[in-house]
Amino acid sequence: MCSMIEACDQFFGDIMISDKYLCSLVFVLLLSGVVFSQAQQPITINLAAAVDGKQFNCSETYNGIGTTGSTMTVSDFRFYVHDVRLVDKKGKETSVSLTNDGKFQSERVALIDFEDGTGACKNGTADLNTTIRGAVPKGKYVGLKFKIGVPQDLNHLDPSKASAPLNVTRMMWSWQSGYKFARIDTKTTGRPNGYVLHLGSSDCKTDTSTNVTTCGHANRPEFSFVKFDLARDVATIDLKALFAGADVDTNQEKTASGCMSFDGDADCAPVFGNLGLPFAGTAARDQSVFSIKRMPTVRASVSEKRR
Repeated sequence: MCSMIEACDQFFGDIMISDKYLCSLVFVLLLSGVVFSQAQQPITINLAAAVDGKQFNCSETYNGIGTTGSTMTVSDFRFYVHDVRLVDKKGKETSVSLTNDGKFQSERVALIDFEDGTGACKNGTADLNTTIRGAVPKGKYVGLKFKIGVPQDLNHLDPSKASAPLNVTRMMWSWQSGYKFARIDTKTTGRPNGYVLHLGSSDCKTDTSTNVTTCGHANRPEFSFVKFDLARDVATIDLKALFAGADVDTNQEKTASGCMSFDGDADCAPVFGNLGLPFAGTAARDQSVFSIKRMPTVRASVSEKRR
């Protein structure tokens, strides 16, 4: 304590002794890890998946999809989320500190998982994750923003060595290409062997001298909602809206089935437009796949295992 008082002497000179002891107290608090910061409040952001307004289910077959009104089943439906922010009534954005649960969330990335291992998703797992969990300073928040994707500095990890949720190999293309930000695998009337959306960065190159990878097209869509009530609202993604304007029964020749996010694949154009992303010289427009719905009266738990 004496050395702290001496340090305060150097800074404050001949001020009153009580002030010097106050200064010493501040030093003690700082050194002991006590920080004068705003109290935090835990928050949960609810998400849901739907098809034409109906709750998504792996065991369902959906009609009227895309320009051909195709029939569709879905075998995988997952995506990464990051850069989550709440917005107050003055428009100030506050980043959500994500809770690391060792499975679906790290401090920076969350994996949203709507496939439950049943029906067409039989090759998946029973575990679901339909929420983003974290903390923010206490306050009143009225809006929500987030991005689908993995941050650039985490996008080229080795999933066999990465921590959850970036250790899911089926959500990875390759080290250079990076992660699949979203994986939606389907079968349609015209594409019974598969029609997919694998969203991710493209035109990626690695500088061999620095081992740093950069991508020409980031492809991380951002979603912004002026009104979002944490207690009552659900951010809902609708697959019919996602594939609106897309011919899911026909695939461009000499390209991967569906959309793999590459610039030369015209099958990506309508889907990217719906996500609010630019594509092949076409400017971005407002997204149309996410909307805010009221939470049902009875809702499943945050992260559950179906029995």
